[in-house]
Amino acid sequence: MARTMTVDLGDELREFIESLIESGDYRTQSEVIRESLRLLREKQAESRLQALRDLLAEGLSSAEPVEWEKDAFLKKVKAGMRAAGENR
Repeated sequence: MARTMTVDLGDELREFIESLIESGDYRTQSEVIRESLRLLREKQAESRLQALRDLLAEGLSSAEPVEWEKDAFLKKVKAGMRAAGENR
């Protein structure tokens, strides 16, 4: 359900929106704002994805890989969680 929202954009942004409508790229102010917010959402998602890629690359280059046992690892994690719960 669409709801009305009042936003003060200032003269510069208002003129920019109007120029986009006059150029025919958009039909309404709402179209401009929706597209702008969609692009912002995409940019934020890409930034988060890039941060994960950077962390992965850092992790992969930080040390030589070692063998590990799944069951021993899970046992250690569970023990740590129990200890953390007891320390509350």
